[in-house]
Amino acid sequence: MSLYSIEIKNFRGISQIELNDFKSINLLVGKNNCGKTSLLEALFLSIGVSNPQLAITIDTFRGLLHNEIDDFQFIFFNLDPANEIEMNSQFVAPTQYRKLIIKPIYQNHDKSLDIKRPHEATVTSTVTVERKISGVEFEFSVKSIKQSKDVLFKSSLEFLSGTLKVQPAVGYIEKFLGVYINTRTMQQELYERLDKIIQLKAEKKFIKTLNVIDPRIVDISLGSKGMIYFDLGLDRRIPIQIMGDGIGRLLSILVTIAYYENGIVLIDEIENGFHASTLNLLWSSIQDVALAYNVQVFATTHSLECVRTFSNTFSHDLLGNDLIRLYRLERSKENKFKAIKYTGEVLQSSLESNWEIR
Repeated sequence: MSLYSIEIKNFRGISQIELNDFKSINLLVGKNNCGKTSLLEALFLSIGVSNPQLAITIDTFRGLLHNEIDDFQFIFFNLDPANEIEMNSQFVAPTQYRKLIIKPIYQNHDKSLDIKRPHEATVTSTVTVERKISGVEFEFSVKSIKQSKDVLFKSSLEFLSGTLKVQPAVGYIEKFLGVYINTRTMQQELYERLDKIIQLKAEKKFIKTLNVIDPRIVDISLGSKGMIYFDLGLDRRIPIQIMGDGIGRLLSILVTIAYYENGIVLIDEIENGFHASTLNLLWSSIQDVALAYNVQVFATTHSLECVRTFSNTFSHDLLGNDLIRLYRLERSKENKFKAIKYTGEVLQSSLESNWEIR
């Protein structure tokens, strides 16, 4: 199953935006603060509609740790929890419609509110009490084309007495796989994912790809304490940390795609750590592995060179050309958002005409 479209309302800095006609490999571009990363996070939430812990996870992707009540407000548009988040998405093969509404849970929502005595008041205000957010509720429905009506589910995440409490959705089990990686998370689970690939004897295809960067690589092996080693034909194996960022990042991306077979992989700032000369290898490798494992890929980039190699990699035949979509996100002065869609053919023509894509 793959994602075909999404509509997002009131999420982070995005007031409202719609995108459709997603393909196997999708690239999101745009100026700074146009919502690329937020859109990727929204896709992540739509894949895991039943998991309220993702409301915290997406903040950790940005380096924000939830230590206090009210940290949840960062996911709501304009930091206002009155702006309930809504996401409507369509998946295909088979067709499935998902609707997710994220609501705030307020501290003391089930208790009487404590009001200060008159002599304790220090601020003159019409507001009697400040309501702080202690958690979020995920209200969602998943509907197939054969269903006559939506079935509604709820799950929640809340800080209670300093402890994080999760209430899962009753009667719903998510079977769809998705993963989000960026420069912070890219290599966190590489060892475990590579272990599975090696067990399935599928590591040879990665070695062949990595040989374009370093032709000396003849094998990959796992060591103790999470160590990964390359065999370069020397007297001893070389730790991955010695091989350079390019090798480690490329291996992480390809192994992640293979690990999440039949799922969706989301990659933020995909060009980071890669020299311009290796970007063609990056995209051709993603194409090969994504098709082999039936994985849909979404990525963001700031790099025009990354966009050019993205286009060039898939423009050599009609099959490759129809595998991709590029979306340029735009944000107006009035804080309105839109996404301009480029097919492979239109993207190639636009680049040849030197039109601004980013």
